[in-house]
Amino acid sequence: MSQFSSFSFPYRCRLLSVLLLGAFCLASPAWAGGAARTDDDDPAVNAKGVVVNNILAVLRVSPNSAGRQCLKTLDEMHKVQKQLDDEETAQRSFDVGLLRDVLESDMESVIASCGRDARTSCEGGAAGQNARLGRICSQLFELDSEDQGDDLQ
Repeated sequence: MSQFSSFSFPYRCRLLSVLLLGAFCLASPAWAGGAARTDDDDPAVNAKGVVVNNILAVLRVSPNSAGRQCLKTLDEMHKVQKQLDDEETAQRSFDVGLLRDVLESDMESVIASCGRDARTSCEGGAAGQNARLGRICSQLFELDSEDQGDDLQ
């Protein structure tokens, strides 16, 4: 008799789906690149990159919190980031400005979609993992309240 035979079928299905989602999140190209760009010539891209990296720090602790939309926007951001790196390496300056604009827009999408998932993770206990995550979660909640204030103006 297997050690898992005492688990009910629905429990095993949920456990399997959580494990598969976690494996998908970690194997996804969106997670593979790891960090957002923070060494760009454009300070706006760097500032958004810092926010994206903080969101990713929370989601790495709780990868099951990342929804499909978050993973999709991360994947798009990493594609544009790679394309920008390629253009800068080839020194084709006419495309760089446009790609920076697209990258900045993609980062805003990541901040919106993944930020929601990260805040949910923070509410679920990720903030208590360590002091750094606690500070990041506090910053994410402040960012969310600032965004809501902007909507009211």
